[in-house]
Amino acid sequence: MNSKNKNNDSSSEDDAKVYETLTKLPPANEIMPRKLTIDIDVKSLFPLKPLPQFNQFYSTFVEEIQTPQNPVETMQQEERTLLEYFEQNKQNLIYKRFDQLDLSKRSPNDRTYFSTLFANFKKQYPRVYFRGDPLFDQKLIPCQTDQLKFDSNFESGNLFCAFKRAENVYDLILQNDINTRGNTQWFFFSVTGAKAGQTVQFNLLNQLKSNSLFNEGLQPAIYSIKENEINKKEWCRGGFNISYFKSSFIKEYPQTMRAKYYQLRFSYTFKYNNDKVYFAHSYPYTYTNLLEFLNTILDNPEKNQYMSRKSLCTTLGGNTCEVLTITSNSMQRRAYRKGVVFLARQHPGEPQGSYVMQGIIEYLTSNNPQADYLRQNCIFKIFPMMNSDGVVNGNYRCGLEGSDFNRRWKKPNKYLHPTVYYAKKYIKGFSKERQIILVIDLHGHSRKQSSFVYGCAYSSQVKTIERVFALLMAKMNPFMDYSSCTFRVESSKDKTARIQIWRELKINWVYTYECSFYGQQKKHFQIKDYINCGVSICNSLSQIVKDTSKEFTNQANIPDIQQQILEELGKMPQTDDQDQGSDTSQSEAELSDDEIVQLFQPKTYSLKQKNFLKQLDTKKKQITTKQTLITQKNSILQESPSKNQQQQQDNKLPQSSLKPKNVAYRIPPQVKLRQIEPIKEQQQQQPIMVDKSCQTDDWMYRQWLIQIGKQKKQEEYLSQTPTRNIYKSSSQSATRFIVKNTSKPDRGRIDSISLVNSGIQKTSFSQQRQIMRYSGSNFMY
Repeated sequence: MNSKNKNNDSSSEDDAKVYETLTKLPPANEIMPRKLTIDIDVKSLFPLKPLPQFNQFYSTFVEEIQTPQNPVETMQQEERTLLEYFEQNKQNLIYKRFDQLDLSKRSPNDRTYFSTLFANFKKQYPRVYFRGDPLFDQKLIPCQTDQLKFDSNFESGNLFCAFKRAENVYDLILQNDINTRGNTQWFFFSVTGAKAGQTVQFNLLNQLKSNSLFNEGLQPAIYSIKENEINKKEWCRGGFNISYFKSSFIKEYPQTMRAKYYQLRFSYTFKYNNDKVYFAHSYPYTYTNLLEFLNTILDNPEKNQYMSRKSLCTTLGGNTCEVLTITSNSMQRRAYRKGVVFLARQHPGEPQGSYVMQGIIEYLTSNNPQADYLRQNCIFKIFPMMNSDGVVNGNYRCGLEGSDFNRRWKKPNKYLHPTVYYAKKYIKGFSKERQIILVIDLHGHSRKQSSFVYGCAYSSQVKTIERVFALLMAKMNPFMDYSSCTFRVESSKDKTARIQIWRELKINWVYTYECSFYGQQKKHFQIKDYINCGVSICNSLSQIVKDTSKEFTNQANIPDIQQQILEELGKMPQTDDQDQGSDTSQSEAELSDDEIVQLFQPKTYSLKQKNFLKQLDTKKKQITTKQTLITQKNSILQESPSKNQQQQQDNKLPQSSLKPKNVAYRIPPQVKLRQIEPIKEQQQQQPIMVDKSCQTDDWMYRQWLIQIGKQKKQEEYLSQTPTRNIYKSSSQSATRFIVKNTSKPDRGRIDSISLVNSGIQKTSFSQQRQIMRYSGSNFMY
């Protein structure tokens, strides 16, 4: 007992020694200046308007009960594309995000789609194109109308155009993710000009997914500026007569990928005159919101001492990807601290992840004793917004390069996916410095209720260590449902962050945490609920850290939490049902390799894309050579008739004496055998008359082939480098050295030397060497 007490008294000294021996490099968490704020500089591919100050007050949710009204009956229409719909309803167009664009303009080789914007990254400053026309010079002014005025020219907005279909009925088309042909599930736009009591029906024509929580009771997120000024009310759920069904519009995909869009329909009654109302898929959380939140923490002297920030990299759009480090400043027991990693917003249209991340950051920087315990025993590395470009420009799933970040973790490209590339590199370096016990990637789910996790486990048994922390989170979090959790390693999700980190770093607790767009038990989640989910993650982590640090705290009397949870898991049924949603396979709306190659610089190409470019070059060369050969042949054949006429005039042969060329070949084979003898007799009796007019074309063609063969031989000769290739061939009878001299022939050189066995035996070694020197070759035996 005394020896244990002595060890406890000298624990601080031992910790310092262990830390110095284990890490001779600088500390894992360099203490950076605390009172530095982040400059709010949001860069977009096109100019944006500022948004109002959202998310300043969090009020309790009050579900609005409104009297349902009969929606406008829709007639079954024929299948058509969005471009055909636009051309048929030009007179009803009331809003275009880019006012001066001619949306019906379409080149013959156009591979774009109706509501797709293409960003060209071959220059230093990327430019956005729509059907070949740059958008930077366009005036972003909505169409003037006496009816409702729509707008989406702000951060995270993505309404492309709007049509007035009938009185108080409007059809809306969402903008595709930049550099993609689809991925339109997120929506965010504003409406002004409505009167108090006016009910309007909105039809979103080009939704992506085949099913949605809107059919189960989900309502759009709504924010009214007038109501916020009067009642201090923030974002809430509203709308009625909500339905989600298959649309009559066909996607502009190739014939093999032809499919239909899905349509969202809802109605809303405006409460105030001259009000501006925002509609969104969920409570928005923009890049500006993140920077403002981080500035408030860094400006607070009580919180900024626990958090430091670092710029991980610069995105394609010019924004910065931040990395936060949260831990205690004291050096005591620093070497024994565990590593924890949190990621959020790989998919920009899932803002739930940012609210959960905000709850985690607020909790870890607070004065809560549990938070203080975590800071003393853990070092947290936080990536609060991985896809800031997609968030700024209103994408749902992809970045500006047109690919899903959560499908690029296996081999990320340094130039196309800088945030994924440097985040993976950063996490690997962090794992070499200390043990990482937990990695969580925060997402949102559009098809299931409650919150749950995706885990990794090869075994189909329930008693696995990968499920322990998931069940503990479900116990600590009232908004989490363990029965909805799945633990699989599927081939379709092999390139996700969850599976790649689990495989490469051998970490048991790697999860994708999903929060529903809807809620739990048909009750909508509030913003506070998402924040509380982040707090519950930290509370469950503190329980695990206490359990794993018993050897250092000398708390042997505390029961083993992990063992208790494993016993509970053995009694529970297995939960490995099929799941669909945001963590699914790669979307077919992403661009192909040949389309991506045309948008980026050569340094960004992968091996597959480089091989594709080589194939294109070879095809172009083959086409050009064929065209040149055809032109040469035509030019030669055009010259032949004039020569035929001159030969006919010189010979002055009558046309009756001329015979067709090779009459025997025109005769069928059976008849030909019978007529061989009479033909021979005719040839002996009459002299053979050669028809030069018929043979000139063949003769010129043969001469042309000879010239082409000579040219090819010269090209092959010139393409070879002036080097010497020495080949040695041996057999039982003789040994032969062959010297191939591809350079200019020198005097006195011998192209080949044969040394027969008999001659080799008679001549001495010195004589052989003299022979080889005389031959001009510089090689030894």
